Amino acid sequence: MTNPATRQRMSLRLATSVLVVLLSGSPAVHALETDEDQPVYLEADSVLVDEQKSQSIYTGHVQVRQGSMELLADQVRVHHYPDRRPEHITAVGSPARYRQAIKRQKEDVHGEALHIEYDADKGELTLVGKAVLYQGKDTFRNDRIIYDRATGEVKAGAIAQGKERVRIVVNPAQHQRDQSQESHRPHPK
Repeated sequence: MTNPATRQRMSLRLATSVLVVLLSGSPAVHALETDEDQPVYLEADSVLVDEQKSQSIYTGHVQVRQGSMELLADQVRVHHYPDRRPEHITAVGSPARYRQAIKRQKEDVHGEALHIEYDADKGELTLVGKAVLYQGKDTFRNDRIIYDRATGEVKAGAIAQGKERVRIVVNPAQHQRDQSQESHRPHPK
């Protein structure tokens, strides 16, 4: 007979294994490459720019857009490089929302959480607190989800330092249709 702590570790390993298997069968998902080359547009009710700290704080109905990427929040804090490129973005809302077009996909990836962080160097979006990520017809729910914008990789639960069990809804019929359509498309010469 196993103790509760051992059962919990085994459950987390199983959930992580299931997540890896589910994601490995997903079609390749990539953000639009042109998004990072686009200018960043920000709108808010108020702004505080502190050049010495290399940060800007936007408050009230904040909208951040870069190409097809959109971030909506109550407050957004941007730490930037000396050339003004964003280095790290933190968004807080009830909830904060993220959306981005994905190449070769009809549907955008989108998510929401109470706290969203974006690390520009890693290209990772971290959703914390009542986090939900929609990738096509699939849904991921957890207290902490990490989404890689470049590769489409999703990490949730213990692998992402979350404390809750991951809840996933997978629509296998959608994956089969997507893969079938990919295999019937003519290849460029």
